[in-house]
Amino acid sequence: MNRAEVLRMEREKVLTNFKEDNANRAKWLAALMDIDDEMEEMEKNQNSPFDQN
Repeated sequence: MNRAEVLRMEREKVLTNFKEDNANRAKWLAALMDIDDEMEEMEKNQNSPFDQN
């Protein structure tokens, strides 16, 4: 399982917690933002013209 798959699974868990755990919504929103930022950064790096792969 690669990092992108792990992040997608974790994102789904966080979304579920965000919907169900109203007392800690800020915590889950911050976690969701962190995951989305990492996924965006990975996508940006894959599309980089300087990528040596």
